[in-house]
Amino acid sequence: MAYWSMDRVVWIYLSTVSAVAFVLNWAWEMAQMPGYAEMAGRPWSETLWRCTMAAGGDVAVTLGVYGVGAMAAGCMRWGQRGSWNAYAAAAVMGAVAAAAIEWQALGAGKWSYNDRMPIVPLLDVGLWPLLQLSMLIPMAMLMARALVSMRASASH
Repeated sequence: MAYWSMDRVVWIYLSTVSAVAFVLNWAWEMAQMPGYAEMAGRPWSETLWRCTMAAGGDVAVTLGVYGVGAMAAGCMRWGQRGSWNAYAAAAVMGAVAAAAIEWQALGAGKWSYNDRMPIVPLLDVGLWPLLQLSMLIPMAMLMARALVSMRASASH
């Protein structure tokens, strides 16, 4: 059971992952809005709330990916170790999650793309949202690792 203990360092790391993921995804959401038919051409003030909510969802996906990775590795600190395979696994899981979210939302008519959104052949989803979670989840994990490490070094 100690293998799964949620010690203070894990909580700090996951809190930092969440904060970093929110900032990265909020910026990405705002930048990719011109590729969505419903949001293209609208001023940033009109997309602000929608992008903020989407970034919150992206944080939930990030934590979900982290949780799946932790279960598979049998260790809550799997992402803190800094191994390339943890980041690669997070990238793959992020891409799968992004594709699933896009398929569901497109199928339900929640959003649609315009000609500014490149479409990934075979998957039939937008390139920007696919890259978003496949890149930003491991990036948030890596950045959080560095920030927590810097904080620990500064306190000693």
